[in-house]
Amino acid sequence: MAAAPVPVFHNGKGEVRATGLGFARSLAWVALILVLTLSTGLSVYIGSQAKKTLMRKQQEFAALLAENLNHQIYRRFTLPTLIGFGRIALRQSVQYERLDQVVQSTIHGLDVKRLRIFGHDHTVTYSTDRDEAGREDLSTPMVDEAAKADDPIFQEETQMPYWKAFFLFDLPDETFRLRTTFPLRIENRLSSSEPEGPVMGVLEFTQDTTPDIKRSIRFQQVIFVATLFSSCLFLALLLFLIRRAERAVAARMAEEQRLTRELHQSEKLAGMGRVVAGIAHEIRNPLGIIRSSSELLLKRDAGQDALTGRILQAINDEACRLSRTVGDFLDYARPLNIRREPVDLSAVLTEVLAFFSQNLHERDINVLCSGLTHEPLMVAGDKDMLYRAFFNIVGNATQAVGRSGTIAVDLQRKAGRVTAVVHDSGPGIPADMLDKILDPFVTTKDDGTGLGLPIVANIITGHGGSLSLDNAEEGGARARVELPAA
Repeated sequence: MAAAPVPVFHNGKGEVRATGLGFARSLAWVALILVLTLSTGLSVYIGSQAKKTLMRKQQEFAALLAENLNHQIYRRFTLPTLIGFGRIALRQSVQYERLDQVVQSTIHGLDVKRLRIFGHDHTVTYSTDRDEAGREDLSTPMVDEAAKADDPIFQEETQMPYWKAFFLFDLPDETFRLRTTFPLRIENRLSSSEPEGPVMGVLEFTQDTTPDIKRSIRFQQVIFVATLFSSCLFLALLLFLIRRAERAVAARMAEEQRLTRELHQSEKLAGMGRVVAGIAHEIRNPLGIIRSSSELLLKRDAGQDALTGRILQAINDEACRLSRTVGDFLDYARPLNIRREPVDLSAVLTEVLAFFSQNLHERDINVLCSGLTHEPLMVAGDKDMLYRAFFNIVGNATQAVGRSGTIAVDLQRKAGRVTAVVHDSGPGIPADMLDKILDPFVTTKDDGTGLGLPIVANIITGHGGSLSLDNAEEGGARARVELPAA
């Protein structure tokens, strides 16, 4: 028996029923497709926005890291190296290892895969992979752009299209990378309103952003799967994942704030140094009163009481020693105010040697002079400061020789530079102190403050020159001062 056909034309009600069921079924499929399409589009859009947010935060983090690297390299490597060696020469293993130590301590735990520093000739002067040092084929157009820019330049590098990564369950490391190129500058500004210093080189480092991209992809996948079950579940999961993304961004921002606080802490330490210098200045006034009072009492009570005399003499000696220490500290802490006047360096050295002549004669020390002629060797600078610098150098040489030795002084002009070399016949500088002899508070003397040579180095570098200390092949210490000729 054949089944009765669905009524369509016998009455309008049956036709409406058949048409309504088909329309409802079609509408259900259309609604399902529409929900899936909109959900997929929404998941792609939200995932894209999350990816942009994560990448923006990654770039902000990279910019902060680049600025911190610039600051750390300049403060902890460039300045000490210029003071200690006179110039930057990364071909020397000591300098390369010191720079590597500064860089590694700064990027430790920050997932930096590779870091390079390019010179002005596009040569790799430093790399975390030491085999790359000296190569000229690793420079990119970004290096030229960064050398002329004020802000970091970012470039995203991918090993596969983003849509393909969406269908992979796991992504290999370094599938997505962020390359940051930043001009390495000299910090010569006293405030943020002053211009940056000249470019020393270009800093380039690469970070693995695959974990961030992976989180973004997982975010999209979860949304897409959730829409298959229920639009309500889709909305709930969407809010949950958005909150997770917000927590990830908040964690990244907290890390940035931590680095900012550490940077501010470093600035506070510098401020504390200025405060200590101020305290030392305040100590100087009562110390002068103690010193003058002890001298007065010594003159008044001389010969009357031996015990009192010894106590007063000890007070006076210690007050004089402490006064010299405070003076050295203030001289090192205060900024130099150098007058630029024509100065005859030959005359300055002659005056210094004349002052020490009696002491040298008593110690049986011969002085061998070369280049100290009546012909002036002019430099532009402050005569009093230069006199003090060479006074300290010759004084150190005299103390190093002790008795029955020689001090050789050589002064010459060559290629627009005036070079003065003071070589003594003393025991020389201990090998373990050669690389830090110009650091503050480092001394080989029992009663020294360790500020004499750092003050000399500040004076010489303030004149645009360089100071280097080493041991001569024939024995003894050698101090070399180079100044630009006037």
